[in-house]
Amino acid sequence: MRFASSSICLNSAALLAAALLLLWSNILSAQMGRGGGGGREEPQFPNVEKETMIFQIPDKWYPYHRTTDEMIDTYIFPTGDEPSDWEETLRQEVFLTTAGVTEPRQVYDLRYESNRGSCDELESEILHDSLENGYPMFSWKQVCQLPDGVLSSLNKVVLGLEQLYILSKVWKSEPRDREWERWEEYFDRVYVCDPTRPGHRCRPIRQGAQQGRGR
Repeated sequence: MRFASSSICLNSAALLAAALLLLWSNILSAQMGRGGGGGREEPQFPNVEKETMIFQIPDKWYPYHRTTDEMIDTYIFPTGDEPSDWEETLRQEVFLTTAGVTEPRQVYDLRYESNRGSCDELESEILHDSLENGYPMFSWKQVCQLPDGVLSSLNKVVLGLEQLYILSKVWKSEPRDREWERWEEYFDRVYVCDPTRPGHRCRPIRQGAQQGRGR
């Protein structure tokens, strides 16, 4: 296969300083259920009070984010990668409204058309188009052959009642089948919940295997 994720263009000058990075990491840890301890643990529920995308930051991966009036854009890198020099990243886009989207497939259609114009060769595979925890969800993977290399990604879009959520795992290479499968399992554990709304309950956090580098 060959992919493209849209606008993977990092401006390191726009990213927050290290002090804010630590603060944001703490916020994400609370929302995504990151935690530990010895012995047998009680089931952990996400510590959220409103509609939120729930996922765990992989071990030894670190987030950088930037915020606008429209969205929070977060890039999470493994140890050894950084905004100005990276080989793989996990990106979360949280639009603070539903951004005019009425079904999550619209995001796929828009990005696929955009990517077709920039890839020498583009292949895309739809994985899911269904309801997940009461929310419309769409996921796909794609690989784009660029003039100077390959860009691959796994993508998940969830249309909430209040916000639009997009999660993408991006590689500057073409992953092997086993690597695709590992990250697809990780994405299956990512979901949106809202403790204030029936039908969108938050559930205990599934403690899956931590993701490391996939090269």
